[in-house]
Amino acid sequence: MSESALHRGMKAVVASELTREGYEVIEEPLWPPNRFVFWEAYRPDLLGLVNTDVKEEYALVECETKPRTTRLLTKNIWRVELQSKIDRQPRLRRILVVPRGKLGALDPKLRRFCEIWVADKADILKIPMCPPS
Repeated sequence: MSESALHRGMKAVVASELTREGYEVIEEPLWPPNRFVFWEAYRPDLLGLVNTDVKEEYALVECETKPRTTRLLTKNIWRVELQSKIDRQPRLRRILVVPRGKLGALDPKLRRFCEIWVADKADILKIPMCPPS
């Protein structure tokens, strides 16, 4: 099945935003970026990487043109693991991107597990992850 124009557009807008945030962006990586990140049977739409002397951060991005909470919960994005390091704790961001007008299809509890970005052709509304209760 080919990728829709909406899906390609969402990935382009998000990739541009992550680049502005200082990430190196890889589209649909075939494998984890290093031995400290582990996933199995998974390939994110986008992977953002920041790796400096003081900061190590990964952003896993899933773009969903027709979001459904039940389908999202079965994806392996929730099973990605980071290995801690002695000198610093890497950060993992999970970002779910939906098109404008589709936010209502999601259970608000998803915010406990990921950031939700609502995207259109040139704009992104970023809804942060809820703090742990």
